[in-house]
Amino acid sequence: MLRALRLAVTIAVLPLMLVLSATPVLIAYALEKESVVGQGPPIDLEALVASKELIKRVLWQIESADDTRSTTLVVTERELRHLAQMGSHPFASLNADLDFAGTSMIPRVSLQLIPNPIGEYLNLVFQINQSNSGLSVDRLSIGPLKLPTRWLLPSIAYLADTVLQGRQASLLLASVHGFRIEGNSALFSVQPPPELKAQLKQAVKTLQATRFPPGEQERVLHYYELLSRIGARGRRSSLSFSDFLTPLMKEAFRRQEPGSALAENRAVIYALAVYFSRGALEPLMGDLISSQRTLVRPPSGVSLANRWDLMAHFVYSAGITLATQQGIGIAAGEIKELLDSGGGSGFSFADLAADRAGIRFVAVAMSSELAARQFQQSIVANPGERAFFPDINGLQEGLNDAQFRQQYGDIHSERYRAEVALIDQRIERLAVYQGYTSYQ
Repeated sequence: MLRALRLAVTIAVLPLMLVLSATPVLIAYALEKESVVGQGPPIDLEALVASKELIKRVLWQIESADDTRSTTLVVTERELRHLAQMGSHPFASLNADLDFAGTSMIPRVSLQLIPNPIGEYLNLVFQINQSNSGLSVDRLSIGPLKLPTRWLLPSIAYLADTVLQGRQASLLLASVHGFRIEGNSALFSVQPPPELKAQLKQAVKTLQATRFPPGEQERVLHYYELLSRIGARGRRSSLSFSDFLTPLMKEAFRRQEPGSALAENRAVIYALAVYFSRGALEPLMGDLISSQRTLVRPPSGVSLANRWDLMAHFVYSAGITLATQQGIGIAAGEIKELLDSGGGSGFSFADLAADRAGIRFVAVAMSSELAARQFQQSIVANPGERAFFPDINGLQEGLNDAQFRQQYGDIHSERYRAEVALIDQRIERLAVYQGYTSYQ
């Protein structure tokens, strides 16, 4: 999904960049010293899943719509904001947001350039007013510049059609008869022609064909089958996560061809994430497994440091990190721990250690082709969880919100960061991670 959103953002911004690139003077005049997009919350698993579910829901409504009359697509402001943030996230220097203002939608995009005395931000602000006669951008500001806008959406649709090798985008744009805002929702009136439904199916196939590297599904399925066999043998006994990891890494080392260690490690981590999350993490990765076979439940007694919850933290953090880039994984781990402090088990530095160990696991396993092969060898040569999972003795747990704030303030305080640094030191001393640069 991230690749598809990255493609969509590139197509949307490209026409504007072409206009500005016509003269350096325009670019210089358009630059500003501040970004129009505020620093939003870190993207977490909820946002990722919500964005994917929104896309699936819209596609389903279009495909099932009656050809003879309009249907109404309802999308909330929160869903659109998640989608904008997800689309910009793969670009390190690009931020996007969206909100409602009266009867208008206001998408905002900010591109950070290299520091310079004129201004390092190129800000784009769109205004889309509710209408009964189609969908169009009514106002566009690029810094202080005000540009004509009637050409914008048709140009974006044309570029998208070219990339997708069809007429999906232009047909979709033409099928929107209008939209209005009611409360925190946008209601789009859509009457898709029969041709659009077929075109959208072809677009999905085109995007899926470029989503995964060659052989990715076969590799992930292979390791998932191996996990299923190991789990079936160990259902009546307590097992460590390492009892599953070591055989998979041994198999990855055996299977790999020259230049394939990274691909094998990625497939191992995907398979572990889907297996031990009982399929909950599969939406991040695409239906690589469930589209080919029925998912199975792992044994209930699998643990790290004799605790199932720490194993779950490790696996979820590793899966999210691999699927959505490292920075999101770190934020997701810290956010979950802070949410826990409001009720339930409370804030746990042991859980946070498992989160960060999962992040480090992926960072080393996927850092380079040579490192990936050495990682496989290290896991096999150092069987047991102590080679990759830190000691949790002495780490505080069960802190409620008041206790956390009293002792640590927030996650930016020196005392909190010192505790995190201690956790990272424990991780760095583990056999599997020694000799690699830090992930921070």
